[in-house]
Amino acid sequence: MTSTTTALPPLRLVNEPAQLWRGTGADLVDIWRHRELLKALAGRELRSRYKGSTFGWAWALVRPLVMLLIYGLAVGVFLGAGRAIPQFMVFIYAGLLGWTLFSTVVMGCLSTVVSNGTLLTRANFPRLLLPLASVAAAMVDFVLQASVLLVAYAIVQDVPGALDVLWVLPALYVLMTFGLGLGLALAAINVYIRDVGFLTDVALQVGFWVTPIIYSYGQVVRGARDFGVAADFATRLYMLNPMANVTIGFQRALWPAGTSDAAREFAFPGQLGLRLLIFSLVGTVVAWLGMRVYVRLGANFGQAL
Repeated sequence: MTSTTTALPPLRLVNEPAQLWRGTGADLVDIWRHRELLKALAGRELRSRYKGSTFGWAWALVRPLVMLLIYGLAVGVFLGAGRAIPQFMVFIYAGLLGWTLFSTVVMGCLSTVVSNGTLLTRANFPRLLLPLASVAAAMVDFVLQASVLLVAYAIVQDVPGALDVLWVLPALYVLMTFGLGLGLALAAINVYIRDVGFLTDVALQVGFWVTPIIYSYGQVVRGARDFGVAADFATRLYMLNPMANVTIGFQRALWPAGTSDAAREFAFPGQLGLRLLIFSLVGTVVAWLGMRVYVRLGANFGQAL
């Protein structure tokens, strides 16, 4: 009697780690194939965010409006900045709009993996969908918050120029690439080191104050001179902050008085377009690196959670 043996296929690790530097195209194709699931997860994120509340999506406007009121009174009225910077409340809100989206994207990505631990252990789907759903929900909030500017324009009886508004596009791209890249990397690390969430919250608070939201670029230049620091060196160092460039882009796009002679001493005089182009390229790399770190560490999310 002769015995026959059947060749068995090679065993594959259940949680085989993804390669760090390769596989981006396959991941993007996988996301596209599951786009309907992405829409469903984003819808679930929005519904759960305001579930049980009386005012629903109106709460998306509460935080930026409260911050606008606080900083408008504290800085604009009590410290007198409102008398120097024209349309001061619109100036602040344009900056708050971008910063609120950035912080929401970063913190939303960071917390989404931990908060969906049960789903990760029970279902098999691309892990990237969870933070992307959080980003999609943040964009809905951003559109609602941006609508407040229409009321502000009616009050000041002024609107930005059509070409000026286009500055939002490169500024928004830089914001989203940096926010998504940082958020993805931090989300993956936070699964294993929970202190990351607390450190990120502190870092965002520091980042708010080193970004020209409630003060202008011109005040940074004058402040450097008053403290005896070389203004050119100080401003070059200051403008390495990508969110400083994003905020100035938002202000140039959405602050009607920004092109007036009265605002010239407060506005950024440099080549903003070139800076946003450079940061767009850097942000693309940051987003790619964040995605690869997330995919690499995501193989064992279920076990870690």
